[in-house]
Amino acid sequence: MIWFDLLYPSEEKWEQGKEGGRVSPWLAHDLQLERLVEAHVLNKTEFGVLCQELDYLPVDKEVILHRQEVLQDLIQKPHFLDKYENFCQKLKNNVPIKRNIWDKTQPVYKNLEENIGVLEANYQAICTANLGAETEFRSDALVGLVRFLGNHEYKKGLGEIIGHLKELLENGAIRYRPEYTYGQVLDSVTIQGLYRGNYYITKEKGLLKKTVVDKDYLIPADNIILSSNMDEIYSKTTLKLCDFASRLNSAIVNAFRRIQREIPYYRAGIRLYEICQQQGIGMCLPRVREGCGAFMEFRSLYPIYLLAEKAAGGIQSNSYSNEEGRIAIVTGHNSGGKTTFLQAVGLSQIMMQLGFYVPADFFEASAAGFIGSLFSCNEDAHTIYGKLEQELVAMKSVAGMLKKGSLLLMNEILATTSEREGADIAAEAIHAFSETHSHLIFVTHLKCLADMAQEKKLALAEGEYAINYVTEQWKETDGRVKKTHRIVKGSPETGILERELLEKYFGAKE
Repeated sequence: MIWFDLLYPSEEKWEQGKEGGRVSPWLAHDLQLERLVEAHVLNKTEFGVLCQELDYLPVDKEVILHRQEVLQDLIQKPHFLDKYENFCQKLKNNVPIKRNIWDKTQPVYKNLEENIGVLEANYQAICTANLGAETEFRSDALVGLVRFLGNHEYKKGLGEIIGHLKELLENGAIRYRPEYTYGQVLDSVTIQGLYRGNYYITKEKGLLKKTVVDKDYLIPADNIILSSNMDEIYSKTTLKLCDFASRLNSAIVNAFRRIQREIPYYRAGIRLYEICQQQGIGMCLPRVREGCGAFMEFRSLYPIYLLAEKAAGGIQSNSYSNEEGRIAIVTGHNSGGKTTFLQAVGLSQIMMQLGFYVPADFFEASAAGFIGSLFSCNEDAHTIYGKLEQELVAMKSVAGMLKKGSLLLMNEILATTSEREGADIAAEAIHAFSETHSHLIFVTHLKCLADMAQEKKLALAEGEYAINYVTEQWKETDGRVKKTHRIVKGSPETGILERELLEKYFGAKE
């Protein structure tokens, strides 16, 4: 059977991709993905499918590009999904073996009749499917699907199989070539029917002829052994044909239904693309960097889950690159956009690996083997741990899941201890995390930690560097402070950046 799948280019890639554990268990909550539903960006079905796929987030570039191509095709041909779902609704599942109150199965020929009927109905659905020409698509997955449904050879072959099954059913018997010896060797004959009176039907010169067994070697008509054996052969052969028809139908239906289950996934990608287009937010097809070097660069990245919120009007897009250092220490004033920036980075990385468009003018990154988050949490009254202990347990858990080239997002953790002690703990954790050569973004109030990064006093793995980022703002002429909700490189000592910094990094004044 041809491989039909919109998420994976081959069965081998599908098996490799189903290795779970690609994200931390609390990532969806920390990134507040549920706000996509609350803001009516996605419906619950689409959101549920995305959450299921998070644990199997692709890291293989071939798989990501496969999904990008499919999504591009579906955006260009938005009615294809509706047509395909209508086609799938016409497909029928196998009919289970029916049993009556006496727990006896119905006659085997009836079971075969029902299986052939289901197979024939699905054959008609395939023959009448009109999903478009294969030349309309660029992705191999959709081209192969449309080509299969429009291929006359496939339909002819399936039609012939159904015809043979119907012929066997109509004849009321199964043809086979046995040899019988009754003291003397009889010629091998084709038995077309078994009748009372010990005769069999042969065909000579195109005519059917009734031949009686030699009376010297007569087998009585009421021979129970012979009759039972013939009945058993007939029943078993018919049941095997039922099984054949059932397996053939399952292979056809399951292939098409698997794609149907993947449709909400792509509807989510289409919806995210369309709502950004409606709001005038730039969308780009992200570039996937080869290898696991934990690289990331983007320009004008927008936090997409804020689209339908009033606060979205004050949120500005961000630009960022970790080429100089894969460890980012982000400090700055409250409500300056630090957490929003962190969540936007995490969500954009997820969207890239899902094969979706990203709300940015440009986005390029390596596929992260693991995406983790450590966000400040409320103290759990039902545990023996305090808040600090909970965070330390979570850090230990994440450390065990980190792989080379991961992405780790940390937000305002270690806030319940002194700044000096918190900075020391954070520095030790960053040192351990840096050994995986991952991309780390640490949003923190710990100025001591930022100072250590600024003075190059953080102990890091060889080849790793920490860069300071701050929330950008400046003083207006009337003395009021204007926040831009942007994150830019800067020294933690200054706290407030002047207008010249805006011009340096973004090329224009607000």
